[in-house]
Amino acid sequence: MKSFKAGFPKTPKAPPAPPKTTNTVAQPTFSKPDTTAAKPTASPNVSRPTTPQGDAFKPSGSPQASSSRPNIDANSLQGPQLPSPNRSESDIADMALGRTPGKGKAMTPRPEIQKVVEQMKLENPGAEVLRYTDQGGHPMLKQPNMPAGTDAGVCSAMTSEWIRTGKEAGGDPLKGSQAFGKLTDNHFGKLIDKQHAEHLQSDALTKLNGAHLDDISKLEGSVKQLQGKSAQRKELNELLTNPDLTLEQRQGLQAQRSQLTQELKAGMAQLTQDKDAIAQKQQSISHLVDDFRTGRGGGHPGVKVQDFEPITPDTFVQKLYDGTKENGHYRIGLRKSGEAAEGHVLGLHKTDGPNRLLDANTAEWKTNNHKDAINLTADHIDQLYKNYSTFDITRY
Repeated sequence: MKSFKAGFPKTPKAPPAPPKTTNTVAQPTFSKPDTTAAKPTASPNVSRPTTPQGDAFKPSGSPQASSSRPNIDANSLQGPQLPSPNRSESDIADMALGRTPGKGKAMTPRPEIQKVVEQMKLENPGAEVLRYTDQGGHPMLKQPNMPAGTDAGVCSAMTSEWIRTGKEAGGDPLKGSQAFGKLTDNHFGKLIDKQHAEHLQSDALTKLNGAHLDDISKLEGSVKQLQGKSAQRKELNELLTNPDLTLEQRQGLQAQRSQLTQELKAGMAQLTQDKDAIAQKQQSISHLVDDFRTGRGGGHPGVKVQDFEPITPDTFVQKLYDGTKENGHYRIGLRKSGEAAEGHVLGLHKTDGPNRLLDANTAEWKTNNHKDAINLTADHIDQLYKNYSTFDITRY
């Protein structure tokens, strides 16, 4: 992905202040198959639309990275899965209860994360860190034999709970941030469990949809067979109009036509049953997908604002701004190319006043306004997620 920078004027830098590092502040829809008798088709896929244009951005090439910026990317931010170091009995008890070792204190981010964050603060005047997240440095994610789906971190679960705590705080940024900090500091194990459950649910949905696609493919094959028999029957009818046929020839053609008629009748009846079964299965999958998306919103139903579209230097920032204009919590999905591509998730809380951004790899941020939040989000993707090619937006 080419480098780009958002073109909104950035908020003037406030006087220097000590960095805040404590917690005191603060589905894939599947489209329905065509159920017409003539030509049933299937196109289950993940949903994709666009939003009206807003204030113009003026993207430009990114300046050369500062020598103070560490050479780091999203994979290294998540960190390798290493055996946890020796811990005290109290730390082990905390971890067993799903609490961050340290009895509810905010965990200290790794130096490389602090350096990335400080650089972003310099490049985004007015941006403030409410708390570090640094999932890759969390001791509970460094344990061996992690549950399936958590080996690359808990960004999805963390974003889901961030949305949940924010909405249940009535949309108040300060209260939402405080509730989120209490969760991450005391119950990080809950995020691991939620990420694992989401992985299992996603895997089950993928398999269910795969079987559904197989059913649709078989249905299409049946339709083609019936179309072929219908064409044969039409040819027989043409032959039977020949007055020069012998009685034996005519009887033979009529017998073939009768056989085809019976096969077509039975085939059409079976086709109707199969189409009804596929429609019912499609409806069931749609409900499961809705439930899955609701879970990703912390139990709150969401509205798909934009399906996956390319991240390009000339359109990305504008689409992100346009797609998050309404007040609310947003889940921004990032995806690399390929069917089973790696993904990442960011959270954005838009209000008429301060906005918040969540990246599980860096921090929970606060900006003075929406435009500054978009600039900060663009900076994250430009600096940390260059290899991600598409993004989607869901509002909760």
